[in-house]
Amino acid sequence: MCGIKCIKTLLFVFNFIFWLAGAAILGIGIWTEIDPGQFDAFLGNSGYSLPAKILMAAGAFVMVIGFLGCWGAIKESRPLLGMFFACLFLIFAAEAVAGILGFLYRDKVDEEITNRLSDEVKMNYGVKIDSTTNQNVDNLQIRLDCCGAFNSTDWKDSKWIKNNDGKEVPLSCCKEGANSTTCNMPGTLTINTKGCVEGLKDFVNNHLLILGVIAVSISAIQLLGMIFACCLFCSIDE
Repeated sequence: MCGIKCIKTLLFVFNFIFWLAGAAILGIGIWTEIDPGQFDAFLGNSGYSLPAKILMAAGAFVMVIGFLGCWGAIKESRPLLGMFFACLFLIFAAEAVAGILGFLYRDKVDEEITNRLSDEVKMNYGVKIDSTTNQNVDNLQIRLDCCGAFNSTDWKDSKWIKNNDGKEVPLSCCKEGANSTTCNMPGTLTINTKGCVEGLKDFVNNHLLILGVIAVSISAIQLLGMIFACCLFCSIDE
């Protein structure tokens, strides 16, 4: 009986931790989906958001089945514990997949960013006055302190430069605090020199790395919960 009580206590504690972990997973999934969402125009069909969506669903599910595990432990109910184990296994698998996808999609995301951003800078920016491309590129350059696809010289080969004689780069390339009327003139030293491809790759890959590490780590913790559920399930049978 002492063994059962110990397992029940451990399982109850783990389920409470799982519930908190579910809230954390849900929050991280939402953050990973929304934060880079402003750069969707450059991510295309890279599959970047898929791991985040999986984590959001898993996090919400964890919060629900956490109560199921606690109730099953308190009542020493084999059916509830069996359902809890099955649900936990599904979540474990989903989070493991999300973590793996977070690592696997990194190369595909890099390729998509390079192709799309190069086209946006050289071919589409400045072509239409009301184009969302202008807003997307300007927002990217301001947010990441970057300029051009690979560096600021990319603008010399762009369609934008043909309609902007006497300017070297768009104003969004200017460093923070620079004179907004002269910072983009030829020869200036007040523009960002880092390319946006490099900046956006680092930004997205850091998000994917965080998502992958957290998903795999929490999956490992949930594996312990499944072990405790099995132990209590077998103890009740005895």
